[in-house]
This record gives sequence, C-alpha cells and structure tokens, in this order.
Amino acid sequence: MRALAMYEGGRFELEDIPVPETPPGWGLIRTIASAAGLFQAQMASGMLDTLGFPRILGHEIVGEVVKVSSDAAPQPGSVVVADAVVGCGVCEWCIRGDDMICPWMRHLGINIDGGFADYVAVPESHMFPIKPGTPVEEAVMLGSALPAAVHAARRAGIRGGHRVVVTGVGSIGLTICQVARAMGATSVVAVDISDDRLEAAAPWTDGAVNVSGIEPKEAATLVRATLGPPAGADIVFEAAGHIDSVDLGVRAVRRGGTVLLMGICEGRTSITFDSFLRDFLSREVSLITTFGFTRQDFVTGNRLHATGNLDLTALTGETITLEQVPAALAEIAASGTLGKRLVVDVAIP
Repeated sequence: MRALAMYEGGRFELEDIPVPETPPGWGLIRTIASAAGLFQAQMASGMLDTLGFPRILGHEIVGEVVKVSSDAAPQPGSVVVADAVVGCGVCEWCIRGDDMICPWMRHLGINIDGGFADYVAVPESHMFPIKPGTPVEEAVMLGSALPAAVHAARRAGIRGGHRVVVTGVGSIGLTICQVARAMGATSVVAVDISDDRLEAAAPWTDGAVNVSGIEPKEAATLVRATLGPPAGADIVFEAAGHIDSVDLGVRAVRRGGTVLLMGICEGRTSITFDSFLRDFLSREVSLITTFGFTRQDFVTGNRLHATGNLDLTALTGETITLEQVPAALAEIAASGTLGKRLVVDVAIP
C-alpha cells in the first residue's frame, strides 16, 4: 500500500509498504480521506513524541471497513469515522470512560500509524458509522473537530439559555459556535483578530469582536458590551491558543462562570491580575481544561451532524492528495491555515 511516512526532522517520503497487521480487537480500514492542518505541521516540527520513526500521521480518518472480528463492530463495507484516541483499556481513567487522559494513552496519527496511508488498523471499538452520503469534506471533520467541540461543551456544562463567548474562531472555534448553538446557547459572541474568520462564524453567532491590537482588559470590556447585560458570559471557550486570549476570557466571564481552555499555548505562560482576590478568587470562576475527546463524543457529534443543523464544510479548505501533503504542511508552518483544514483525499491514487 501507499503510505506517507514521516522521518526524524520532519522529512516525508511516499513509500510502498505492507498493509498493517490487525492485533486482536482491531480491524482494518481502507482510508478514504484524512486532513492536514496546523497540528500535523506542529508534529513535523517535533512537537510531540512519535515513539519512533518512520511514523504515519493523520488522526482524522474516514474509511471503509475491510476486516473486523466482532459481530458488534461496523461490518465490512461500512463507511466509518475513527476515534484516534486509544487508551490502555484497564486503568481507572479508561474504566471511567476518560480514555483521553489515560496515562498510557496512545494516539493514531501521533504515536500509532494513522490515516496518511491506503489502509490503517483501528480498534473495532473506535469505529463509528456515519450518515450515508456524507460529503468527504464534512466527514473528515467528524474525526476530530466535531467530537473535540462536543467534548468541550460537555465539560463546560453548557445548558439551554447559556450565554457563550468563543475566542479564536478557526476550525475548532467555529465548530464550538455551532455546537454551543445546537446544545441550547441563546447568545454566542465570537472573538478573533481576523475579520474574515469572524465573518465566517456570523451564521452561528449574535455578535463579533475583533481584538487585534487591543489589550485583554479593554478587549474584555468590549466583549461584555457586545454580549449585553447582565455583564459577563456563562462560559468562555478559549480556542485561540494565546495567553492574551486566556486573560480576556477570565475577565469576560461572569461571577460563577466557567472558562474552558482548549487552545494550545506553546511555551511558558502566566496570567496576572490587578487583584487576585477581587479579579479571580472571589468571583468563584471555574478555570478548566480539555484535551481530545471520548467515544461518547463521537456518538453525540454524529447524531448532531445527522440533524443537518451543522455546516462542517465551513471548516475545510482545498482538497489535496497524499503527494501534496509535505508541501502543504510547509506552507502552513510558514503562513498559517486561515482557520481551515485541508482535506487529504487518500483514495486518489
């Protein structure tokens, strides 16, 4: 089979290698599509340990089931999306359903070979059938962006009537806006430094604030004014991955509200307060984090998508082939993604 193998130093080679073996409890998927974005560019730069080289990236996996051993698994011919988070299955976190924080967790497309290949081995318990006829541009977003947004919304405890702020409306932030609305948020305000991204989020938001060049304290005042009284958001989703965005979120949330951090801030960071007691502690603000998703989030996300109320094509850019991935990742590393993920059509020979 064809596989785009990554070697140390971020060097890629398109190779012809054997189809992977399937351990007990794992099945084989013929890959239809994956995605390429900032995360893969960060992987190529050495952000996370691949547990050896070569490694096949691609954690968003859409494909056709070729082989399974369990009658309970999606059967051969089924088109599925794969949950890339593989917990050990026996620790207390996995037993609770928190595979994504399992200390022994591994991840397809990071330290297990992923979807940048014609075939990929996937645990049978991690295969989720998708709505027939789902366009590939939407299907790839069912593999990461949507379950991550659902997981964040569940962790934040979103309920009907909540007023929500989303800082950073790239692919994840844009998905959060839609999921928040689908789960009952009555007001959603988008915050970014790009008018183009704010405009893309407009169908699912009630207001937008461009905070380019504005200090967090002043930006939070603008966000509160846009949200309207009573002052402050019930939940702020920080999806920009910048410490100023975290600062803004803490200032923009209401007393007793929740700030959920899901953007990746690289390097050492710190949040400062004019008065820790007044600005943070006495307001009983909940500052929580999220990482990845669970299998439950795939069930919920796929059902939300099946209603037809989400537009996941808004998250994707152009479609490329496996051969074009290395150049695309180099361009992303140099210039960013403009809030879009590229669709990698693996089925194109």
